Amino acid sequence: MKKVMLLLAAFAATGAGHAEGESDDPAQGYIANLCTLVTQEKSSGTVDSYIAKLKALDARGQSPSAQEKPEFDEDEARTVIAAWMNLSEDQKKEARQSQEACQNATLDEYQSQD
Repeated sequence: MKKVMLLLAAFAATGAGHAEGESDDPAQGYIANLCTLVTQEKSSGTVDSYIAKLKALDARGQSPSAQEKPEFDEDEARTVIAAWMNLSEDQKKEARQSQEACQNATLDEYQSQD
């Protein structure tokens, strides 16, 4: 049941992100989806496990009838995941409390990597 709820939440987050025009910046969508995942877990996963989960969420979030289907940008997703992994354990603990806190912390770290 948790997996179904997680997937529905991720699908909603992905759809909302695309509806708001965030599709121009794939990092925003990857951050939103990653935060959906990490706010549901007890401990951090591996980079490869996050990549697999993000790919699955990305595929589910695309409409079969969409004419332009953006490809999954694994390099960008890895950069987003690296930003999450670079957070301290205290930052991760705080970020897991809410989607917004997670997105803010991950985005700040992501932007500092540039």
